Amino acid sequence: MSDEAGGVIGKETTIRGEVIGREDLRVEGRIEGTVRLEAELIVEEGGTVAAEVESAALTVAGSFDGKATCSDLVTLRQGSHATGTITAPQVVIEDGAVFDGTLEMDVGLDAAAQGNG
Repeated sequence: MSDEAGGVIGKETTIRGEVIGREDLRVEGRIEGTVRLEAELIVEEGGTVAAEVESAALTVAGSFDGKATCSDLVTLRQGSHATGTITAPQVVIEDGAVFDGTLEMDVGLDAAAQGNG
């Protein structure tokens, strides 16, 4: 995913409801509700997402609480705190990250695709 976010939720901003987009979104503030992105959701240090998330990728350096379904990669950075359910084909949990919940690595799709090639 790119280093430049298409949008930023500032430190002093809280969004409650549904967020839909096609570009990367960087969260420095707070989102509560539902997030559907065709790109990466980046939760910065100090940022909070309490939501049901569907995105290509999710990177958490702050706090995540909810359900995330990602088609590519989930990364929990050192110092992050995540609770809930995470489903993705690739998951990276760095040393010092805290995760309390259910992890589902959806490798069945990749294996099926390789078997049909």
